[in-house]
Amino acid sequence: MNKHFGNVLNQIQKKQLIALPNIAALFFSLMLSLAVSGCSVYKMEIQQGNAITSEAVAQLKPGMSKAEVATLLGNPLLQDGFHKDRWDYIYYVVNKKGKSGKPKNLTLLFQNGQLIRVK
Repeated sequence: MNKHFGNVLNQIQKKQLIALPNIAALFFSLMLSLAVSGCSVYKMEIQQGNAITSEAVAQLKPGMSKAEVATLLGNPLLQDGFHKDRWDYIYYVVNKKGKSGKPKNLTLLFQNGQLIRVK
C-alpha cells in the first residue's frame, strides 16, 4: 500500500511540475498584455452641463411654458432661488487634452410661467 501511495504521490508531483510553467507563462502573458494596453490611453471629450444646439434654441417661442422648454432643452443647470423666473443654461466641452472650451451661456426669462425672453 505504501508503494502504491508513493507512485500516486510521484505522479501528482510530476503533474504539478508540468503545470507550474504553464501558470507562469499565463501570468507573464497577462502582465504583458496589460502593460501594452496601457500604452494607448483613449481620452474622450467630456460634456459638462446641458448640450444646447442652435436648432433647439431656434424652436424656442415666446409664450412657451416652463414644461415645454424643459422638454426641449432639459432642466437648467442653474436655478436661482431669488429669481425663479430665470433659467440659466451653461455648457462647455473638455477636449482630449484636458482643456475646457469656451463656456456657452443661455438665459431664459419667464413671466407667469411663460417664456418672455431669450438672452
